Amino acid sequence: MTRRPTSCDFRRRGGLTPEQRRIAFQELGVSGAPKRSVAEVATLCGLSRGHFIRAFRMSVGETPYRWSRLLRIKAAQAALLNSDATIADIAAQCGFSDQSHLTRVFSAEVGVSPAALRRTLRTRPPVPVVAS
Repeated sequence: MTRRPTSCDFRRRGGLTPEQRRIAFQELGVSGAPKRSVAEVATLCGLSRGHFIRAFRMSVGETPYRWSRLLRIKAAQAALLNSDATIADIAAQCGFSDQSHLTRVFSAEVGVSPAALRRTLRTRPPVPVVAS
C-alpha cells in the first residue's frame, strides 16, 4: 500500500535553489524599487513565471510581488525616519508610481499614512520599522 502524499511533503520540494534565490533577491530589488519584472526574473532563474511564483512562495513565505512591496514599504519607512525628503520624492525613490500610491499601500500595510507617521515621529521617539 502506497502512502498518500500530504501537504507537508510538497512543501519540502519545489522551492528555489540557493542560486535562484540569490538571483531573485538581487533582481527584485533587495533595497527598494524592483529592478525587473517577475517574468524577467523567472526567465533568469530558468523557470516559468507560474513555477517561479510558487517556488518563491515556498522558499520565502510570500509571493514575489508581496515580498517586493514589503521591502519598498520598509525602504519608505526608513526614508521617512531618516530624511527630510518630501513624501513624493520618497515614493519615487522606493518605486511607487506617485505619492498617492505610496500613501494607499503604506496606510494599508502599516495602519497610518506616511504623513501621519512623520508627524508622530517629530513629537515622539522613533517608531520601529515594520518587520516582514
